Amino acid sequence: MHTSPGSGTDHPPGTPSSARPEAVPDGPSSLALQPSNTPPKPRRRRGRPAPRFREDHTHQLDPLRGCPEEMVPEGHLARQVQAWVAALDTSALEAGYSALGRHGIHPRHLLTVWIYASLAGLHYATQVVRALATDHAFGLLSGGHTCKETTLRTFRREHGAFLAQAVGQTLQMAHEQGLLDPQQLAVDSVRLQADASNASLRTRTRSTARLAALAEVDPATLRPEAQAAHAEKLAKHQAAIEHCDAEERSSYSTTTPSAGLLKFPSGAALPGHRVTVTACRSDLRMVVSVLINATPNDFGWLEAAVTQTRASLRAAGLAEETRLQVAADAGYRSKADLAFAEANASWVDLLVAEPPEPQRGKKARPGGFFGRDRFQIHDDGSATCPAGRAMQGPYRQGQHRRMWRGEGCASCALKAACTKAKVRTLNQGPEADRLHQAMRTRLAAPGAQARYHQRIATVEPVFAYLEDVMQYRRASSRLTATVQAEIWLKILAYNLMRLHTVGAVVSVCVSLAATPAGIRILAAWIPLAPTATAPERPRAWVLQTLS
Repeated sequence: MHTSPGSGTDHPPGTPSSARPEAVPDGPSSLALQPSNTPPKPRRRRGRPAPRFREDHTHQLDPLRGCPEEMVPEGHLARQVQAWVAALDTSALEAGYSALGRHGIHPRHLLTVWIYASLAGLHYATQVVRALATDHAFGLLSGGHTCKETTLRTFRREHGAFLAQAVGQTLQMAHEQGLLDPQQLAVDSVRLQADASNASLRTRTRSTARLAALAEVDPATLRPEAQAAHAEKLAKHQAAIEHCDAEERSSYSTTTPSAGLLKFPSGAALPGHRVTVTACRSDLRMVVSVLINATPNDFGWLEAAVTQTRASLRAAGLAEETRLQVAADAGYRSKADLAFAEANASWVDLLVAEPPEPQRGKKARPGGFFGRDRFQIHDDGSATCPAGRAMQGPYRQGQHRRMWRGEGCASCALKAACTKAKVRTLNQGPEADRLHQAMRTRLAAPGAQARYHQRIATVEPVFAYLEDVMQYRRASSRLTATVQAEIWLKILAYNLMRLHTVGAVVSVCVSLAATPAGIRILAAWIPLAPTATAPERPRAWVLQTLS
């Protein structure tokens, strides 16, 4: 074949490229680069083009794991969760991703995995990652992909706002189906153990006592190492009190800032979070609002819970003029809570439990000592005891309370029925007593007690499901953002489950036995679909077992 000397297309084998002559342009058919009329391809920027994710491989056959689409049966909980999440608007999740870099798992897949894991009792990212590698249901929900713990943790931590918004979407769906009833609301709180140790706790009471004890020690009498330890303890407790004063808290954890010292139902005092929940309808039990704090009790939190409930219902589509009716237990009977109930009676009807006045001295005397109803408080501020004697006082106690002391109690014939102390005292908070009496009057109205008694069936089953069925009793992180996002995630999973299972037909299996007296029920249970995450668990919930 003939080639031109300058073409550079035919050289002996082994000739180095540096020794080859350069190509010379040869007329219009030259191979040299020519200017192109095609506009340059625009450089990809964040948000343009649309984010791209890994392809769905659930229909592909893996030689080791099989095909998730074929392995998961119809009616499995994983397929139900997949349909529930598909009904949610996840555009806010996708908007946070970019086309730059490596393609990741679709955020809808990650959300579905976390919701299914929550319902299955898996709350740690390490547990979910192991399930993704071995469980076909998790493989179906993840699009046939696996991921690292960091991916799951980051997704949960950074999307707490979306999880709260998704709970609002479940309320909108419930309102569209006519399931929300603003006249059947109940509020209560549950304690969640924090990811912290008792050694990390700092309390105002203990630090104040320790500072008083340390102040009695003269550092000059101590050895140098003891002086250093003394100074370190002083600094620790002073910093604890300053922190409590700055955040208006009675306790906190040095490792988990959002946790505090809580008394749990078991009697243990541990670091924990208090989750205040408002639920709707005793047959629906859907969560309407959530508050997260670390207060030792519920006093003073009724206003925040009811106000947030009103905002959530309005966002779900209820009219602004809708009047609410909320039931709460005696933990919300503080003066601030009752004052809020009285001041906002135009838009909310609060039914707060008012237990009867406790009897004094029941152990010292059968029937107890005289109650406050046996004393008379006059308009001029004076008081008269059951014996008809004028009492000393009133003396001021704090900002809003006053006290009277008995006169001549030692020689009174009624002393044995009045008190075992030397002098009987009478305490009163006029404004608080008036508010308590107003609530007792409201509870005495027709139908009020029956409505209040629905409180337990409305909100308590929410906590039972979270703690016993979902096995969620302890937070998995110390970061405040992660703790809040994790709680919203559990509430979202619970609300989706309630929204799509309320009114569903449930099959109940019954075990019968023939006895001389007739047919006897031995046990009743609800059959459950098998799950690959816990094959050792029984496949039924036992409703009742009779001996």
